[in-house]
Amino acid sequence: MKSTVLKENNFTHLRKHGLIYLLFVIVLAVIAYRIKLSPNQKTTLNQERPEVGHPAPGFTLRNLQGNLEGLADHKDKVIILNFWATWCAPCLEEMPAFEKLYRRYRSQGVTVLAVSLDKGDLSKVKVFVDVNNLTFPVLIDSGGTAEKLYPSFTIPFTYVIDKAGRVAARVDGAKNWASSETFAALDILIKG
Repeated sequence: MKSTVLKENNFTHLRKHGLIYLLFVIVLAVIAYRIKLSPNQKTTLNQERPEVGHPAPGFTLRNLQGNLEGLADHKDKVIILNFWATWCAPCLEEMPAFEKLYRRYRSQGVTVLAVSLDKGDLSKVKVFVDVNNLTFPVLIDSGGTAEKLYPSFTIPFTYVIDKAGRVAARVDGAKNWASSETFAALDILIKG
């Protein structure tokens, strides 16, 4: 009987203090994990990644005129990098707003790069651009080069890249790019 009482006391003691020990171990693990990450954060923030705060991954694609063009060609500008396709209705709806934004801000160091994800016959892309009088650069990603660097489950999706070449924002889905809130945000990015 004495051993049963001792076992019950030990079990109660473990139950009572075990939770405290477990919490203590978890807190230590979290602290150790954060300390381990801290030195690496400086280096990982300099790695090209399609995430806010990181340098935007560079790429070069053919534009509609057949010339090579990419992010490096728009250095020191705010870049609105949009991924779209002619078969995507929301993509087509937001293109006029991109044109308004581009015409309003191009002289202030903002550009729109529209990356078409269309594969095969590119005549649909050219016809759409001509019919809608789009004047910003349209790049063709028929090989999926940029799409691999900027993966997404939605279309359209857009990245805003600041003058330093870092990702400032990502927008999934269509948006009114000619809205006053968008213009206010761009004014802040332009000023730096």
